[in-house]
Amino acid sequence: VMKKLSTVLCALAATGVLWAYEGPTFTVAVWRGETTYAEIPDNFALEMMEAMRGMGQMSANDVTVDLYGVRAISYTTKPCGVQLASRLDCLNKFNPSESNAEAPSVCRVAVAADARPGVHDFGPLQVKVIDRVLPPPSEWKYYLDLWQHPWASARFGKAKPFSDEHFKALAPVLTTLAECGQKVLTTTLLDLPWNHQCYDAYHSMIGRVKKPDGSWSFDYAVFDRYVEFGKTCGIGPDIACYTMCPWGYVVRWENEKGEIQRMVAKPGTPAFEDYWGDFLVDFAKHLKEKGWFEHTFIAMDERSPEDVKNISELIQRKVPDFRISMAGNRKPSDFKGIKIDNYCQVLADVTPEFLQELEERRAKGFVTTYYVCCSPLRPNTFMTSENDEAFWLGVFPALSGFDGFLRWAANSWPADPYGNAAFGCWSPGDTFLIYPNGEYSTRLLNLRAGIVAAEKLRLLKEQGLFSDAIEAVRPKFDYKSALDGKTDHRALRREIENLVNR
Repeated sequence: VMKKLSTVLCALAATGVLWAYEGPTFTVAVWRGETTYAEIPDNFALEMMEAMRGMGQMSANDVTVDLYGVRAISYTTKPCGVQLASRLDCLNKFNPSESNAEAPSVCRVAVAADARPGVHDFGPLQVKVIDRVLPPPSEWKYYLDLWQHPWASARFGKAKPFSDEHFKALAPVLTTLAECGQKVLTTTLLDLPWNHQCYDAYHSMIGRVKKPDGSWSFDYAVFDRYVEFGKTCGIGPDIACYTMCPWGYVVRWENEKGEIQRMVAKPGTPAFEDYWGDFLVDFAKHLKEKGWFEHTFIAMDERSPEDVKNISELIQRKVPDFRISMAGNRKPSDFKGIKIDNYCQVLADVTPEFLQELEERRAKGFVTTYYVCCSPLRPNTFMTSENDEAFWLGVFPALSGFDGFLRWAANSWPADPYGNAAFGCWSPGDTFLIYPNGEYSTRLLNLRAGIVAAEKLRLLKEQGLFSDAIEAVRPKFDYKSALDGKTDHRALRREIENLVNR
């Protein structure tokens, strides 16, 4: 009877009527306007479950708390091997009405921008609202670019690509990305830009037909619908168009009979100029009519200076104000005479010389980010990585001068990411951070926590707060130590979170 009475009292308290909990508590600190996902300490999981039993959420005074469990996902621990392990990775909404519900492990705390500062009592959970405002993710300055794979969503939705059913399957993935502050829509200009390296192939969002007289016609219907839908989900404002330099230099198109044609078109050759020249002019005209041109980039991935130079020269001749973005493994100065408006450097190849160029790029108004992929071994977001490595990756830009972070795969799922998160010979989890129904991986949750901390650091610096403390912690975020496995990611995370939530 007393246990049932306690449950009723907890339910009443969550509505702001009263609170009768008298046991131990833990605290989550948040800013006004912030939504955070916090780990529930193991010794509080049962208390939180009882507080939520029979309710969908706890809400009072502009603070809302939801509970989540984390599902164990299997993965292959050895590349191309058969040794299996499992990890708690897939976030699932806690259903307190289930009699056999397992205890929750994550609480989502959402605080209104005008919430009362101070401590809000939710029984086992005390929400400490700091009297500072975090803007919504759409207004974050952090430049996040996690590449989307729409064709993977089509497969899981059992839908024809870019049909109404496909967009329903895409919506939860894009919405999750938007909650993380995603700034870029990933689009494709041709088939197989990365030569089918994933389980699902990327195809073109733009139709091409070459007429018998050698002229071209272009169909932007799929591209337009995808961009418009992505923007309604909160992604943007930028559009990255991959690519004028596909792996293997192979390009494809249709003739007037609908037959697929292909050829090798290496940058700098007549074939390359024939394929891309008229397209650039027509595409730019279309983008300007849609009002998207200023936010569109011709995007490339790890291409040589020679290829980039030839591509840039063609762009300059055809559409001089078209912007270029690139993910690479060299210093920007290695691309002599080429204006790369948005440059992303792999962390393993960051050098002091590169960081110096980063400052020069900022002075010119260029964006510079960094990325991890199948390398380095650490820090990373693999299933085998420590959770706090993802936090380090998220917050690192705020303490190093970068503008943000890129990773090549938000949702390039293997055959069944719920059954085995590994793909091919790559490290498990390398190909995705979001599950097909939009569920966070714990890896993405921790990356997002680092991004939020980076935004808070930016705001504190702009307000002239805690300058000495921020400068004191900056040297501890040494990328060489992190790459060598000598960083205590957990301790650094505690220090940063304590700093930004003073």
